[in-house]
Amino acid sequence: MPSEFVKEVADVFAKDGPLSKVTANYTPRPSQIEFATSVAEALEQGKTLVAEAGTGTGKTFAYLVPALLKDQKVLISTAGKTLQDQLFTKDIPALLKALGMGCRVALLKGRSNYICKQRLEHALQEDSYVAKSREEVVHLHRIKKFAGQSVTGERGDIIDVPENSGIWPEVTSTGENCLGANCDHYNDCFVMQAREKAKEAQLLVINHHLFLADISLKDNQITDFLPEFDLVVLDEAHQLTNIATNFFSQTLNLYEVRNLAADAVSQGYGVNKQIDWNGIYKTISNACDDLISTTHNILNTKDKQLAVAKFKDKHLLVEPFKKLLNAVEKLSNAVHVHKEASPEMTKLDERCTEALELIEYWRDVFSGKAVSRSMKGPLLDWFTVKPKNIFFNTTPLSYAEMLKSAREVQGKPWVLTSATLAANGNFKHFVDQVGLEDAETKSWESPFDFKAQGMLYITEDLPIPSAPNFSDEVAKRIWPFIKKNKGRAFVLCTTLRAMEVISEALRYFAETEGVSMNILVQNEQSKQELLRRFRSEENSVLVGSMSFWEGVDIKGDALSLVVIDKIPFPPPDDPVFEGRSKELEAEGKSSFNEISIPEAIMLLKQGAGRLIRDEKDEGLLILCDNRLLSKGYGTKIWKSLPDFARTKVFDTAMNFLERCQEPRG
Repeated sequence: MPSEFVKEVADVFAKDGPLSKVTANYTPRPSQIEFATSVAEALEQGKTLVAEAGTGTGKTFAYLVPALLKDQKVLISTAGKTLQDQLFTKDIPALLKALGMGCRVALLKGRSNYICKQRLEHALQEDSYVAKSREEVVHLHRIKKFAGQSVTGERGDIIDVPENSGIWPEVTSTGENCLGANCDHYNDCFVMQAREKAKEAQLLVINHHLFLADISLKDNQITDFLPEFDLVVLDEAHQLTNIATNFFSQTLNLYEVRNLAADAVSQGYGVNKQIDWNGIYKTISNACDDLISTTHNILNTKDKQLAVAKFKDKHLLVEPFKKLLNAVEKLSNAVHVHKEASPEMTKLDERCTEALELIEYWRDVFSGKAVSRSMKGPLLDWFTVKPKNIFFNTTPLSYAEMLKSAREVQGKPWVLTSATLAANGNFKHFVDQVGLEDAETKSWESPFDFKAQGMLYITEDLPIPSAPNFSDEVAKRIWPFIKKNKGRAFVLCTTLRAMEVISEALRYFAETEGVSMNILVQNEQSKQELLRRFRSEENSVLVGSMSFWEGVDIKGDALSLVVIDKIPFPPPDDPVFEGRSKELEAEGKSSFNEISIPEAIMLLKQGAGRLIRDEKDEGLLILCDNRLLSKGYGTKIWKSLPDFARTKVFDTAMNFLERCQEPRG
């Protein structure tokens, strides 16, 4: 028998319940009610729930209603800022209104989302140095004006400074360069003010990066939030694994080494003008350039990821690392002598010490010496080479124990939810990754009528995805559908190269056939601007890679065709994937079955989920990978996708698309 509390939660979602009073055309959804009552039971029993809830289930209200009715302190973590903002500005206020409740709600983002007044002051004093262009000088002064008027100091509120402006790192702080209580602006710091509100909140919305920082106490300015909350909700939980991989990695970033030297120049001349700070900076910059160019020459490429264990010529980087180490030691010595001169110099001294430790570590790695490690468990040393930078990473191959330990120490219920957590109905891959093997797992299908609203068309006669002409052939095959549909299409590609080939081909077809078609391509403008244009401009096609596979919500007439070029298996040359695969193979397990297929299914479900976002939406999904039909594993993947009507016949797919062309009510 359900408890009184579970019944109370269910009543909120009844046909004549509180939600019906504030929601137009409200209809109870059984899946939402079941999800909400499962959260209520988890709260009562103190257990962890892993819940997959299909698009349209209404999972936000499902986990918030029981928490608010039980008067619990709730910590909600999301993968990104978009959902954070939606929860804080829209969903939570609407629910509180429906329930007739008051609640102290706070939103907390990472420190890079807030203007740092201290760094802004220094940037304004040194604008000729920190700003690389006249445009960045203009951006700097717009930020100054905004900071003087803003209550929160959130950079997302500035509409006339681009997201990718090079001035942002100069006016925001990191855990490494924040002065904390020693800062002159500590009492009126935007970050600290946001964190003070967070401490007082009954309902706090953060992101996964901050959640992981709280678990690891990696940022000593982060309050230890977890023990204070009665319920932890990890929304967009499918992204937790990738974020954790990056978060728990230890990285030497040559751009940050240069940035350390630049900060020393900015502070050093005010302390001791007799030291040639600019000369020290140039020596470090030259050493970074030498390390980058040497690596480019050895690998004969400027864009690559590689495990150190597979790098045959690693000894050739020892001398460039020694050169960099000597240069940073000179900087460290100059800073150390003056570390008491100001809080900034004290912080610079700490940063120099950390940088030296990392550089020494990597010098020893490339020398083939045994190195001491500060992290536990199986670790992978690997590096990413870019045209103007290199990232040297030490990554744990598993972080399950860290998350498991955090949950056990806190001892309160956790709810992890997303539309994509299971692979073919099996949660094993996900719960193993996050160390929650004992969690209760449940799933609810989307309430949408996928068979009536959508069709899945799989092309049979395209070349295999590894063929050199595959992307060109994909473009030829999908063009008639895009043309017939007058755009209104997403083309989701598994690689940037495929994105470039397909977008160029579509532009060529449109131009040669005299068709007015607006081909929007990832990276040509910001993601927000591309989505704005897609929604507002007629005959639009958006061609993107992984940035657009998830977290994009376009309802109604603007989108009725989604194309996916191929099954998104993890790249076989990804060093972390390779490392985890070897660990599994050593245990006698199949990495293809244990990692590749589950991850491909979850990502493919995300991409397919862009099509039907509302009960009135209709559309066609085209998958251009015939391995779904020809390979044994294709059946597993096929069955995991939404239950669309399905066809392999071109004319059937085209006829369905024509039916979807009329504007939807």
